[in-house]
Amino acid sequence: MTVPPLATTDPPPTKPLGKVRAYILRMAGLSTTAQKVLRTCNEPNTCANDLNRVISLDPVLTGRVLQLINSAYYSLPSKVNSLTRAIILLGLNTVKNLVLSFAVFESFSKHDTFRVFSADGFWTHSLSVAAAAKLLSIEHGVPLAEREDYFVGGLMHDIGKIPLNHLCPDEYRQAVELALGTGRAVRFGEQAVIGLDHCEVGDIIARKWQLSPTLAAALGHHHDPPEEAEAAMRMVCVVGLADILVHGMGAGIPGGSSLDEDERQRALAAWNLTSEALAALTAAVAVEIEKARVFLEIVRR
Repeated sequence: MTVPPLATTDPPPTKPLGKVRAYILRMAGLSTTAQKVLRTCNEPNTCANDLNRVISLDPVLTGRVLQLINSAYYSLPSKVNSLTRAIILLGLNTVKNLVLSFAVFESFSKHDTFRVFSADGFWTHSLSVAAAAKLLSIEHGVPLAEREDYFVGGLMHDIGKIPLNHLCPDEYRQAVELALGTGRAVRFGEQAVIGLDHCEVGDIIARKWQLSPTLAAALGHHHDPPEEAEAAMRMVCVVGLADILVHGMGAGIPGGSSLDEDERQRALAAWNLTSEALAALTAAVAVEIEKARVFLEIVRR
């Protein structure tokens, strides 16, 4: 299917880079505790006790970790009350990503941040892509220690839409309507109406938070994989397919699709998926999404 090019009656305005950058600079950064957790987890010889010493100083994060290990997501036979034991059972990467996800929600928790689409719709879609990306990372042979990064990459892949939605609500609504009316991805509508798309904004946020190169790629390049970076390319391809599967299941952000049909077909062809394999993946993703909703509820409390 060939979709028509986008057309607008007026040329797009000058890119509001200054406005976006100013917003992101004012935006809450990662908390001191979150930064310490990330640094600790990135140390080669980190153990549960090292992470316990950092997290135990933050009662809120301590509560989140204990809530997660005692949730239906893990369904343990007995309650865990020890933070160190919780960290051991969850694993360093799961704890790291819980902390990072909590920091992300804290930064974008204001109700007026969401104007064109709802917070619930946005985070439900993001969570669904996160769960799908983690599952696909297993199918793609990603090492065990790296799989939780794919969850966070999926969770944050569309984060650049939030500042655009907040700063330019009228223009963003026009961008969504234009994309829907022409069968194109929302990013094309963003470029045509606003002159800046959510991938570019995501890249600015990734640099603000000093995210890893692979996570930064998921935010800034999930529609155009960077061929020169193999690890980043793998992250982007996995998150991109996860996005396709989630949209196919009807769990897209209300008000617009992230991919046009040509982009969808190219991505599916790159994975060489048969219709049977695609159906099996979709069924598996549905199960993971339901299990991971608990993760979202805990982070958003």
